[in-house]
Amino acid sequence: MDRHIIVVGAGIVGASIAYHLVQCGAKVTILEKSSPASGASGKSFGWINANAAETQSYYKLRRAAIFEYLDLCERIQLDNVVNWDGSLWWEDQGQDLIDQANIMADYGYEAKVIDAARFAELEPNIANPPEECIFGQIEGAAEGAEMVRLLLMEAAKYGAHVVAGCDVSGFLREGDYIQGVVTNFGKMHADLVIVATGAWSEQLLACADIRLPMDNKTGVIVHTLPVNPTINRLILSPDIHFRQDKSGRIVMGEIFSGGGLNEATSESPVDFAQKMLLRLKERLPDVADLKVDRIMMGKRPVPLDGFPVVGVPNDVSGIYVAAMHSGITLAPLIGRLVAGEVLDGEMSDLLADYRPARFG
Repeated sequence: MDRHIIVVGAGIVGASIAYHLVQCGAKVTILEKSSPASGASGKSFGWINANAAETQSYYKLRRAAIFEYLDLCERIQLDNVVNWDGSLWWEDQGQDLIDQANIMADYGYEAKVIDAARFAELEPNIANPPEECIFGQIEGAAEGAEMVRLLLMEAAKYGAHVVAGCDVSGFLREGDYIQGVVTNFGKMHADLVIVATGAWSEQLLACADIRLPMDNKTGVIVHTLPVNPTINRLILSPDIHFRQDKSGRIVMGEIFSGGGLNEATSESPVDFAQKMLLRLKERLPDVADLKVDRIMMGKRPVPLDGFPVVGVPNDVSGIYVAAMHSGITLAPLIGRLVAGEVLDGEMSDLLADYRPARFG
């Protein structure tokens, strides 16, 4: 008999896990309390990278994830969803930039330092090119909501079911074994429950006495109205991150090291968006009619130590956890690795440092 697996959460991580599970023959039901991609996946900047890896182990995981994306692009038509033109990064400058470049070189990452002249060749519409920046040649961007839609559509072709508006409030538990979930539609039994609920992971897992401390971050993404094709790469400057999607919209985000929405001063999202728009106009002075279309507010799911949490918690069976920041980067790889672990017992060395047991 096929194993019945419930995946809680229809963001990009849950969608990828479901897609890979059904391809391996599992019976899968995806439960989503709102609608697919309604959390961080639909409000993400979308950067696919291994640039921000703090350790060599994490770098290996993220770099493997980039190549997993390339494999996925060969299996699913993603030409209008994923862009592979690379990134230009100078969020840090001077010696800090050189230090970052050296770390990446030591890891063997496909990135190099380029000068202002080369920058201008790559992105002629951006004013005041930096003296130096790091060109991340194998990096890209993905449209999170569209990735979720396509992964769930592919999963459905193999028999997966998505139940939107289904809020999981607890677990069916017999001793140390999870046997299913409690929802607003009643009890649902399963052979395994996979929790992929992003920023809500800590609260849900607490219902099963499983500890997963999170340090979620408020994120703001601003979209402009469509403009003519202007830039090709992700631009990661000291005061703003931006890129252009396939529809022509410029997608803007705050820099990850700071400079986001100042909640301490009660800065409004509208004021923040206008501040970002002014910064964008300074970078793209020749682009007319740059106007804000939408402001996307969300919570980035970040485990307390900043690293992914993937695996079976201590002292409990029938449940598996997958929570992480940079779900956009990691999701395709995580989906395949999780399917291998739960269906075939193939424990991945890439995940060895990221087990839930580290939190007790």
